Amino acid sequence: MILHPTAATGALLALAGAVLIVLTRQGTAAGALAGFAVALLAALGLGAPALLPLAIFVLGSGILTRLGRDRKERMGAAEADQGRRGVAHVAAKLSLPAVASALALFGAAPGRALALVYVASLAGAFADTAATELGPVMGGAAFGFRGGRITAVLHGTPGGMSIAGFATAAAAACAVAGGAWSVGLLDSTPAACIAAGAGFLASALESLLAGTPWGSRVGHFGRNVFLSLASAGLAVSARALGWSGS
Repeated sequence: MILHPTAATGALLALAGAVLIVLTRQGTAAGALAGFAVALLAALGLGAPALLPLAIFVLGSGILTRLGRDRKERMGAAEADQGRRGVAHVAAKLSLPAVASALALFGAAPGRALALVYVASLAGAFADTAATELGPVMGGAAFGFRGGRITAVLHGTPGGMSIAGFATAAAAACAVAGGAWSVGLLDSTPAACIAAGAGFLASALESLLAGTPWGSRVGHFGRNVFLSLASAGLAVSARALGWSGS
């Protein structure tokens, strides 16, 4: 086991974050505990810097969920339970970051590659959430992949995306990757660009998948797992081609 030098600081920050999630009612107690476990793994394996991109995703998602909630409820596009995230949400979108952190903790793979996987999967998760939460608020027509072609759909329809949704997805992915680069978790600008691009492209692929029969069968949880895997896969592929600068 290889503890990161900043693990102790990171553990305290992870605990503070979990308390904040409970106090602000952004997640259930069980969800906050599961999130704390992920954050703790990240702190131990990748260090305290890993908590910034995680916080951007988690806290940013909570803010975006509450933004324009009345309008989203009228449109039928609002999250259930006032947007509070539970264990299922954590498992769907944070399992891969947790695995990457655990592998780093045990030195099972190169740290730079694991950091890229970690950030890319968070970038994809936040891109998807931002598009879902801000698309209906910002307005504009939504489109989805149905029957082999792109058709107009209602906001809140699985896989439905608007121009505003695409723009906010790109901004969200860049926010996560930029945060990771700013604290040195990603060691180069090309690596941050790869993480952001992979996250954004994966969110677009997930939207296309949602409109297919297979996407319907795997459900929301399965599509979120696909999103994480696609984000990581695209990022690792780009790194293997030497595009990340590391």
